Amino acid sequence: MEYNFDSHTFYQSLFEFNPDIVYFVDASGRLERMNDVFFQKLGFNNNYEISSIDSLLPLNYDQMHKEAFHKVLSGTPQNMNMKFIHKMGHLLDINLTMIPAYLDGAIQGVFGIAKDVTDHMKALQLNTYLANYDPLTGLPNRKLFQEKLEQAIIVGNTLNRKVAVMYLDLDRFKYINDTLGHTLGDNLLIQIATRLKQCLSENAIIARLGGDEFGILLTDFYTHQAEERSKKIIESLDKPFLVENYNLFITTSIGISIYPNDGENPLTLMKNADSALYKAKELGKNNFQVYSSSLNAQTFKIFSLESSLRHAIEREQLELYYQPKVCPKTFEIVGAEALIRWNHPEWGLVSPDEFIPLAEETGFIVEIGDWVKRTACIQMKLWQESDLPKIPISVNLSANRFLEKSLISNVKQILEETKLESKYLEIEITESSILENEKVVFSVLEELKLLGIKVALDDFGTGYSSLSTLKRFKGLIDILKIDRTFIHDLTSFETDDSNFITNTIIQLAQQLDMEVVAEGVETTDQLKVLNNYNCNSIQGYLFSKPVPATKFEKLLSKGKLIPEEMKTKEEKLTNNAKGFEIILENPLKATMTLTQIRGNKVELGTIDVLIEEACTKRLTFLSDIKLAVNHAIILKLKTKILNKNVKFIGSIVSIAEPKPHLYQYVLEYKMDETELVNITKTLDEFGTLQKPSLLSQCNFIQVDRYAFFNKD
Repeated sequence: MEYNFDSHTFYQSLFEFNPDIVYFVDASGRLERMNDVFFQKLGFNNNYEISSIDSLLPLNYDQMHKEAFHKVLSGTPQNMNMKFIHKMGHLLDINLTMIPAYLDGAIQGVFGIAKDVTDHMKALQLNTYLANYDPLTGLPNRKLFQEKLEQAIIVGNTLNRKVAVMYLDLDRFKYINDTLGHTLGDNLLIQIATRLKQCLSENAIIARLGGDEFGILLTDFYTHQAEERSKKIIESLDKPFLVENYNLFITTSIGISIYPNDGENPLTLMKNADSALYKAKELGKNNFQVYSSSLNAQTFKIFSLESSLRHAIEREQLELYYQPKVCPKTFEIVGAEALIRWNHPEWGLVSPDEFIPLAEETGFIVEIGDWVKRTACIQMKLWQESDLPKIPISVNLSANRFLEKSLISNVKQILEETKLESKYLEIEITESSILENEKVVFSVLEELKLLGIKVALDDFGTGYSSLSTLKRFKGLIDILKIDRTFIHDLTSFETDDSNFITNTIIQLAQQLDMEVVAEGVETTDQLKVLNNYNCNSIQGYLFSKPVPATKFEKLLSKGKLIPEEMKTKEEKLTNNAKGFEIILENPLKATMTLTQIRGNKVELGTIDVLIEEACTKRLTFLSDIKLAVNHAIILKLKTKILNKNVKFIGSIVSIAEPKPHLYQYVLEYKMDETELVNITKTLDEFGTLQKPSLLSQCNFIQVDRYAFFNKD
């Protein structure tokens, strides 16, 4: 079938009904013809308002268009991405195709077909932005930060420059988020991002890595400059933030790693900066630490605990210990406090002081808190059903958990599930809990009161609450627990301020119809003073340290606990097992480090310990760091004896706790025969020649062994 084409009509149809901008420009560049879409898209009314395409182009596109135009006039079509200026001044993204216009075999000009891709480009830009930037703060996200770090390493390697990675974590941000709401928390993060940008130079790359963590990348600098920037950041964030009429105070901990010293790839540098961050937190937060390959044992421990904490409940590693509360007059057990412990497969029994702060920072504290309440209630109900004395059991709540809306419903549910009467459950909170958001606190306390649950104010005297604050909570706070720092210095001579303060607290509490519990009682002298002051109950090592449920059940069956002035020491190992033994009047100061865990070598820094006894097969040492009885963990102790540097390598075979948070270990040697022979010779010589004149030849300490670990 043959078609009779009317070329003009055919051309006209293609020109006019095209959904894109179509125009014709003659060889001189004059705009001769445009379709209706041209006027619609660009905002012009008629041909007289515009005479050339050049007038539509931004200056930076003018030269590119001219070169393409001349190529088309030479017979070569062109396609490019560019921008046109709308009559109202805004820019349109255009995909432009230009083809030669032939007439009678000769090129007379250029046809242009311009596709408006503005919306498409905006969508692409948005997708790119969302993939690389944090939508809340507008800062680069973790993905882009890692890409920038990788680029900086390549440049640093080429130009022999250093690169610093700074890891920032906001202290107590989760507490603010949970108590005041996520909207306020988001506004605070925006202000923090703004302040970080203000206090750092333009060449610093700041990123939000997730949650309340920020990353900073510094290039071409000296190490001391990273430290100076850290101090500047800490000072900047130290000023209050005004958010929704709240004056909020936030601090930060910072970890720093440096290329190439601390790693040669982004993953290693970020991991080591994170390790340094843990060290900063361990040292009290609101400070910074530069990464060192010699992380000390405690930092390494915290780092490994955090990674396995989330699985502790499902792997049934958590356990409750119970410490009795005793009447100072009758010695009857009148209550108990449930204290959580973590049976870690590598680190042994881990105390809450070590892992609860990690749980609060990671948000796992909610699950742990629910587990503690439920487990304590189940255990108490079992004891009651076994006809043991019915006593109340107290559990601790963190400040942020106490202020959560779900607390009351959660407590009700647990009591219903366990069928425990509410009067046998007590809630312990800290002073900081009642100082934050007083209106919410009153509401929670009143609801607990209606349930018949008593509330104890823990560690009283160490916070910032005033006597007037305490008075406002009369009738809502049932029990006041005096912090152990006041009990420690109690004396029967009444010459110390602690006596006066403790007596005043007891009298004040009882005037407000509150019971008083004294924590940390260790001596009969302290017991006598507290008894004279009519303290209601006593809690401390004098009667019992926290013990597992099976041991507490035996204590509860006795009903009374008679204190002993001197605790019996654990049975000594037999001479046959130990060879000869040297008991030191003054302990030897030594340095201790972990060298192996499960056969893997580790390089950690050292901590100070005290060697109390030494023999040919094992030694006894004191430390304020909790370690595990685990043959797979190898330790090395180094000291000076008779001017010789002596090292002991072995694993811990037993542990005791002579004082709260102070641990006595027995280390069994794991050394070859040559090393054991040398140690035996040195100890033999030392045991034979022990004289005061030898003190300067050994690392003896001249202070009380327990005072040695007092960091106050």
